[in-house]
Amino acid sequence: MPDPLPTPRAAGFDDHKLLGWLRRAVDEHAILTITDAQGVIVYANDMFCHVSGYAREELLGQTHRVVKSGLHPAEFFADMWRTINAGRVWHGILCNRTKSGAPYWVESTIVPLPDAAGRPQFHLALRTDVTKLKRAETERATAESEARQVHEQLRVFYEHAPIGISWLEWGQDGAGDILHPNRRFCEILGFTAEEARDFNNVRRATHPDDLAEQDALIASLQRGEGDSFTMEKRYRHAQGHIVWCRMTIAVLRGPDRRITHQFAMLEDITARKQAEAVLRDTLRRTEELERIVNRSPSVAVLWKAAPGWPVEFVSASIRQFGYAPEDFISRRFSFQGITHPDDRGRVRAEMDAHAAASHGEYAQEYRLVRADGSVRWVDDHTVVRYDAQGQVTHHEALITDITARKEAEERERERQEHDLRLAGDVQHHLRPHAFPDIGEAEVAALAQPSAHIGGDYYDVLPVGARRWGLVIADVAGHGPAAALMMAACRATLRQCADGETSPAAVVRRVNRALHGDMPGGMFITMFYGILDLETNRLRYVRVGHEPALLLRASGGPAELLRAGGLALGLDAGPVFDTTLEEGETELMSGDLLALYTDGITEAADAQGAEFGRDRLVAALRAHGDRPLAEMPAALESGLDQFAAAGARPDDRTLLLARLR
Repeated sequence: MPDPLPTPRAAGFDDHKLLGWLRRAVDEHAILTITDAQGVIVYANDMFCHVSGYAREELLGQTHRVVKSGLHPAEFFADMWRTINAGRVWHGILCNRTKSGAPYWVESTIVPLPDAAGRPQFHLALRTDVTKLKRAETERATAESEARQVHEQLRVFYEHAPIGISWLEWGQDGAGDILHPNRRFCEILGFTAEEARDFNNVRRATHPDDLAEQDALIASLQRGEGDSFTMEKRYRHAQGHIVWCRMTIAVLRGPDRRITHQFAMLEDITARKQAEAVLRDTLRRTEELERIVNRSPSVAVLWKAAPGWPVEFVSASIRQFGYAPEDFISRRFSFQGITHPDDRGRVRAEMDAHAAASHGEYAQEYRLVRADGSVRWVDDHTVVRYDAQGQVTHHEALITDITARKEAEERERERQEHDLRLAGDVQHHLRPHAFPDIGEAEVAALAQPSAHIGGDYYDVLPVGARRWGLVIADVAGHGPAAALMMAACRATLRQCADGETSPAAVVRRVNRALHGDMPGGMFITMFYGILDLETNRLRYVRVGHEPALLLRASGGPAELLRAGGLALGLDAGPVFDTTLEEGETELMSGDLLALYTDGITEAADAQGAEFGRDRLVAALRAHGDRPLAEMPAALESGLDQFAAAGARPDDRTLLLARLR
């Protein structure tokens, strides 16, 4: 049994001196506090003040909540209190917070100090600051976590890299021992992972014609002549076809310069090799193709998308127009320069419109001026070149002289124009040339037929004392047949409208009169309204037609006048009469009524986007402060600008009325 420790007096010092030494030692090393049974601090040593940042007078009379960090759950402290209230010593590590808010960690031992009855009267807490240790543990855990993340990222990259990767461990005999391929490596060769791990399988897959070069390069590495090489080689895929690869080999060496590991990276370049083969074949044929182009009656031209259209290539067949290729290559002439002056603006506008629409190719017809000053018509089929940013760089055109065809077409066109002009004159006389003065209202119209004669109709006609009929209609079809049906509709409507105050009654009569004569597949849509200037009320019907727009002078969204039924000619009478609905609205001073055909809302730009009802409303509002007589021309200009590069398959008609 070991000797007992000497008592203080036996050692030559008393209890008071020992207590002083112990207090000094504790103050130098640990945080010491004493609390009463309720946890109120009755003693705090210097170390506690130093670490917490509080003065002693700020701590005395407080509980340890003053340094509570909030990091630990309530159960943590409940367990601590259960332990010390039971008279047992509690050990634990907890996080506190300094006066400035900085966290610090302490390893704590709390000893209950009982009273004479054995109940805890005070609690002595001895704590050691372990903040640096906790930080070190946290930093180590973070470093280990980051290392695991990096390792996982490298593993994922290795397995899912877009190129084939493998590494080979070299044995003591200088031969490959174990092969570690990634997924892409196996895909390139058509191997399973197990097949690819066999180095001999990979070697046998190498094309025989490439083995000698590969072996020579490997031998140079073994001799210490460099640590990497790159070569293009072929593999025979497991399914039998050839795969071209760009292979890079890099090696690692041990202290004795012996190779320990070999890394291989495979990039599949089969597509590039095939493209190069196609290019070589194309280049071989270039001379022959150039001879064919030069003998062709058409002219091949490549010009740059720059001012003046500078020519970079033109075939020898340009001589048919009196020019030599050198005239353009030397910039003596530009392609714009030989385009007829009257056609340059149109050709330029069409080129810009097609480029804006990202069209890959397009066709044009225009005139060229020969070297002797004569004029020839040409058909130009152009392919557009774009750069990586989508900007037009060049135009490739194949130009064919079509003068003979254009002259024949012109003769035929003139004959047809003569006939159509006569029909158009008749139809023109059927439309109002000047609107009657209807007092409190002003009226204006826009009419753009798709050809000389069309199927749209508008009119303003008296139907009684201070009552005026406003009508717009559209025949489903074009050309002479549509024009004839519209003429019949006009005559029938005028006859049925006289003296009739109900729009619904008028169109019922018109439908019965026209149905028997309507060709199969043809019908007429119509909006017909009667404006009573005594009450400023408009009664209307809409039979299959676009709803009229009513723009109030007081503002607000445009109103759509929708009441209506079936188009004229689709039914002999019973269904038409039953489904017909008559609407009514009141107009105020300055209110604008717009009747229109779908040729306006369906007008499209080069991309196929339609003008639409919203753009029509916006245009009407934009020009709403103009005199009504000027509005159609302003709307026509905006519509033509929007649909400059689009086709015009339908008539465009608009009738406007506004109360003064």
